[in-house]
Amino acid sequence: MMDAAAFSAVRFVVSAIPFLPFVFRARDDVQIRNAGIELGLWVSLGYLIEALGLLTAEAGRASFISLITVIAVPLLDGMLGAYVPARTWFGVLMSAIGIGMLECSGSPPNIGDLLSFVSAIFFGIHMLRTEHFSRSTKKENFLPLLGYEVCVLALLSTMWVMFGGWFDGNQELDQSSWTWETIRDWFVAFPWIPALYTGVFSTGLCLWVEIAAMREVSATETAIIYGLEPLWSAGFAWFLLGERWGAAGWVGAALVLGGSLTVQIFGTSTSHESLKTGEKEQSGDLLLEKQKPQGSLSPSPVVRSGKDII
Repeated sequence: MMDAAAFSAVRFVVSAIPFLPFVFRARDDVQIRNAGIELGLWVSLGYLIEALGLLTAEAGRASFISLITVIAVPLLDGMLGAYVPARTWFGVLMSAIGIGMLECSGSPPNIGDLLSFVSAIFFGIHMLRTEHFSRSTKKENFLPLLGYEVCVLALLSTMWVMFGGWFDGNQELDQSSWTWETIRDWFVAFPWIPALYTGVFSTGLCLWVEIAAMREVSATETAIIYGLEPLWSAGFAWFLLGERWGAAGWVGAALVLGGSLTVQIFGTSTSHESLKTGEKEQSGDLLLEKQKPQGSLSPSPVVRSGKDII
């Protein structure tokens, strides 16, 4: 069986190779470099801790716990001062209950469940920071930003392969036992097609689409959309593998879909209305400032925005 750490390292290295020219081009841009390294650290922590958690956690329970990302994003966003509409919280609750009905098992909790919970928090932080950098970075700098992120992910994944054997007692990664024949056999047996596919499409392309989309879509709405992943998995299992749901599964699927639609339809419209209201207020304040006669005195100061108040 292929070692998961080795497969992940090859996957992320393959994903990083196409972005190396963009990283080299932006090597002198400190802002892009720091932002990319930060995003790479957050997503690497999420992937690494998730992989460690899956060693002991059941897949169904881990998939449900990963929904904590959907809850963590609006919670963290609200703690940072952003306004989260009540309809968004209602959508989060619907999705949480729905995926719980779809995949929550009755087995006792273990350390893997805790690690899955922690990884979901890191993925939530990564999503929030991605939203911030995608809106403060020019579109032409997206590829260098993503390049730094994926390169950090590839580097840390390779370090995991090189040093991970020290923690789990795996002696297969002992460099002293490597021979040319061993390396050749490894290259022949390695699943290159899945590694290429997941590296190029599932990692590089998906992360680029995420950064580009989050200029317009908030981190909270993105997390809700990601909450649909178990629903899609169950749907493919229904058609391709012949798996069937019970009544609770159908109810859970409906709740997940309803929660996503609630955020997308009502939450987005609320955000757009707030944005338009803010733009109108700003335009009105600027108009009042222009109509103010030059050199005249005013009984009260004209405040353009909250930032002008000291």
